[in-house]
Amino acid sequence: MVVVGYKRNSACSDGAELLVKRPENGDIICAESPVPPQFSITTEAQGDSVGSCPDRAFLISGASLGAATKRRTAPLVEDNPIGRAFASGASDIQVEGEGTVIRVLPDDLNGSRHQRFIVQLASGQTLLMTHNIDIAARIDGLNVGDDVRFNGEYVWNAKGGVIHWTHHDPQGRHVAGWIIHSGKTYK
Repeated sequence: MVVVGYKRNSACSDGAELLVKRPENGDIICAESPVPPQFSITTEAQGDSVGSCPDRAFLISGASLGAATKRRTAPLVEDNPIGRAFASGASDIQVEGEGTVIRVLPDDLNGSRHQRFIVQLASGQTLLMTHNIDIAARIDGLNVGDDVRFNGEYVWNAKGGVIHWTHHDPQGRHVAGWIIHSGKTYK
């Protein structure tokens, strides 16, 4: 079992429940979290497998994405947590992924300054990356065709989604994110 994402939940320690994982066709939730109606408990995890959950977690499984997939407008791999978030219209989910830069955009200078670029995942899904350069260092030398790995918060939109919070939180209240480009980590 490999945890690849988190979602905020005040019932779990640090406010994060394990949400996305492999094997496919299921999710992991803290024992304190409610089981969604379309899911059922498959197995219980304890020890290192429970991540930030206080005591134990459950692997849950349920119906396939079904009607929710009609919302998508870009290809996705159903075992890809970002693709699943896009297909279901989910937001505010901490995710990790990698892709290729297909467009470098001008910085957003309204409010906190953000370096912006578009990444295409292996599934074909595109993401707008908004990297706060008032908190983290600018990604120097970023060009179309470069590969990046990232950890940040996913927000749904019809074009594939936005990844933000790709930096540390100076107040320590949010999961720290990062971007890796050419072997250097920006956080």
